[in-house]
Amino acid sequence: MDNVPLVSVVSAFYNTGPLILDMIRSIMAQTWTDWELVLINDGSTDDTLKIAQSVDDPRIRIFSNDRNRGRAVSLNRGTREARGKYIARMDSDDICSPTRLEKEVRLLESNPALDAVSTGVIYLDKNDNPTGDMVCPTEHEAICATPWRTIHMVHGAMMARKEYFLKTPYREDIPMAIDYNMFLRSHQYSKFSNVPEPLYYYRLDNSFNLKKQFTARKVSASFLYDYYKKNGRIVKALQYSAGQYVKYAITVLCFAAGLRKKLMAWRYLYLTEEKMEYYRREVEAIKSVTLPLKRNLREIS
Repeated sequence: MDNVPLVSVVSAFYNTGPLILDMIRSIMAQTWTDWELVLINDGSTDDTLKIAQSVDDPRIRIFSNDRNRGRAVSLNRGTREARGKYIARMDSDDICSPTRLEKEVRLLESNPALDAVSTGVIYLDKNDNPTGDMVCPTEHEAICATPWRTIHMVHGAMMARKEYFLKTPYREDIPMAIDYNMFLRSHQYSKFSNVPEPLYYYRLDNSFNLKKQFTARKVSASFLYDYYKKNGRIVKALQYSAGQYVKYAITVLCFAAGLRKKLMAWRYLYLTEEKMEYYRREVEAIKSVTLPLKRNLREIS
């Protein structure tokens, strides 16, 4: 019988293309080596599945949906397929620092009361240059201080006990903000923490657009209203759901005024030259990791 890994890294992908190889490289580069990588192909119509299947490592397990079913369905399937005690999320088009898994495992192992942990984040531009970083609070109370606004957990960087994901599966009836919804539903009976370091590289520039912002705000407004109404706080329900549309209106105005980059910059702190160079070198090192390939993919890797 195969050894069961302590950590299952679960990633769902849809038409990610060659970027998925950088994600796999960043997992291969981890200082924590007791892992499996569970990849869920959500009905990709390009060659992403073929690219993922080209990596020759028994720790990588690939499953395919019969069609494009959405991120929530795919991640819930990943939870069921995962064999590890801990499940780490990983977006298929991002990368993470080599020490991420080890530091998250150490944090969870050091405090059995914790259900889920995450890390800070480094933002990358379209050319994978670091533009800024952010560190999240470490105490549960601070992480969840303003749940109507946000829960300070970076979803792509999170690791949790498998029981957490089984108890609080993603809502499969909503197209976006599935992470915020999960955190909102679970924050009162769960305990969160963060590694106080940026260990996740997020390609924000590739995904920050008005269409996604509108869908996320609309969905968030709906479940915030339902959540606070259910708790008997109808005024707050109206206030917080309306606030999502106000935020979207501000986003539209910023886009129209050519302030898209400034709007993205509100999420992070600008980097010193020293930090920028450190992150740049780490990204280059991750992207230079040699993958064991079943066939020659040099032209796309």
